[in-house]
Amino acid sequence: MNDEYAEYRDALASGMRIEIGIPLSGGGVFRDWGVISESGGDMLLVQISRDVLPANVRVDIGFILDVCVWRGKDSYTCNGIVTDKLGARVLQIRLFGSFTLRERRQFFRTEMALRVRYDIADESGRKEVERDWEVRKEREQMKFQGYDEFVIAAHMARFAPAKPINWCDLLRAQLNLGGGGVCLRMPVTARPDQLLNLELHLPLDPPRLVHAVGQVVHVKPPMTLRDGSSRYDVGMQFLFLDERDRDLIFKQISAVQIAHMRKVADKREMDEIPDTPRAPLGRRQIIARCGWTLLFLILLWAAARYLIAYSKAPSDNQIEKTYEQSIRKYRHLDNP
Repeated sequence: MNDEYAEYRDALASGMRIEIGIPLSGGGVFRDWGVISESGGDMLLVQISRDVLPANVRVDIGFILDVCVWRGKDSYTCNGIVTDKLGARVLQIRLFGSFTLRERRQFFRTEMALRVRYDIADESGRKEVERDWEVRKEREQMKFQGYDEFVIAAHMARFAPAKPINWCDLLRAQLNLGGGGVCLRMPVTARPDQLLNLELHLPLDPPRLVHAVGQVVHVKPPMTLRDGSSRYDVGMQFLFLDERDRDLIFKQISAVQIAHMRKVADKREMDEIPDTPRAPLGRRQIIARCGWTLLFLILLWAAARYLIAYSKAPSDNQIEKTYEQSIRKYRHLDNP
């Protein structure tokens, strides 16, 4: 077994009781107990304790779960993704990431690169920022639902005009995204409690645009790049985010993890292919190869003989001269 699974081997074992956190569509996490039926590498087969989950709790393939284990009085958590359902109570879960001391976080998160637009809000009141977010969010929802511009404009008329925003565009921003917030690498810094208008471009099928407002929680020290510029990792919690958009974020996180697992699985399959030695040749194969080799040598010998004979033959000019001399001699004898 590879060393990359050492942490999972130490923390998990067959017959062990663990806690499973299932994300809720409206936010939050539903927690239930489960027993590990099988454990190997980064794969778990878990039987959950409930025969029937509550009506608002749903688990399906591709869902990201929270796997918790207890070590003494401390609880450690790791993310996992459901790769298969073997009945109503048995889930096949693939782990990713490391076990960390549980911080009772409400949502799951992962690293990715997305197109992001942001704007640091001014010192205006929070209600004005929320109103402008409502306008952007409602317009985007109506555009996705297929309403024409006239209907959208009529619907937006009930809102006060939104303030113009000076968007800063990051085409491929490095971020850590979750349902509760985002840590975004930015070329400028921000201060705690500052508000940022956000646009997250999710490459789903079809692509979706999520509007949110984040509130800065922490800012890490700047990182200096090779060109001398600085980047700041700014951690934000979502202050305003529609629950439908939160579901889209969960869907994007699942898509990223599934794509990553496919790459890892393909790499493992290539690494596990043994270098099989060639099978020894049979008697018929040996005879056939000897026959073809002999035929090749005969053809090579014949070609060499032909080239040697051709090189010794007189040239065309010599043949013509000999022929002309013979004709002259014949005529001379015939006409004394």
